[in-house]
Amino acid sequence: MNAADAPAQARPVEVDLGPHRFRIASNYFDIERGQDAQGFMRLILRWPELAPLPPGVHYLSGGESERIRNIDISPTYLDRVPPQTRLDREWISNVDSEQELRENPTLNPELRIKAAPVDGLTPYYTDFAKVDAYYLKRYGKQDLPATDRHSLFNNDWFVARDADGTLTTIIKCTAREEPDGARIVDGRLELLDAPRLPSCSHAFLLPKYGTYVQVSYLRLFMRDWQRIEQRIRAIFDDGHIGDAPRR
Repeated sequence: MNAADAPAQARPVEVDLGPHRFRIASNYFDIERGQDAQGFMRLILRWPELAPLPPGVHYLSGGESERIRNIDISPTYLDRVPPQTRLDREWISNVDSEQELRENPTLNPELRIKAAPVDGLTPYYTDFAKVDAYYLKRYGKQDLPATDRHSLFNNDWFVARDADGTLTTIIKCTAREEPDGARIVDGRLELLDAPRLPSCSHAFLLPKYGTYVQVSYLRLFMRDWQRIEQRIRAIFDDGHIGDAPRR
């Protein structure tokens, strides 16, 4: 085998989250270069193994059946806003109008349908009867983009809190009215003949690193939310090589 035929090898890449420094293998990153000039980084794992792609394999490779197994991870160090404040804003929307926060069924958690726990999370489903009534009252019609069952505004919410009631995880997924578009059979993902693939946006914190983490994946993978969080924490804990001295 000559050098041109040799398989690609992962190499260590140094990145930072504020003063916290890490050394992580290059194949964990979307373009295998770590951070860009602005400090942004994105990591990719694939379900169900939650392993990185082999070195040299592009994260969009392998066709749709492979790409939809991607778990997209974007950590952000927060130096101006406390991480808990940033997470809490996912729960209470940053909207200027107090009236809208109080009356809009998609923004006010108390107007959502709180249900029995699912996979260790408390659901707050979108109440579309209230959504339709709200927009009918406000605009005189309900056939609006804001009432679309597929709209991001109408995501279902799932939350976890610690023993003190502090928000620790919030996951917003395509509303349950939208069929899955895929299924898991014997631990394998199978695509169905559906026009859409519902997804989730998952937020949590790495408190020791002052970091807010945003994760996106197929809605079917939400059942593994704890495993996903544990895996991401392990990547950064295992890769931590020290902190820059305080000035």
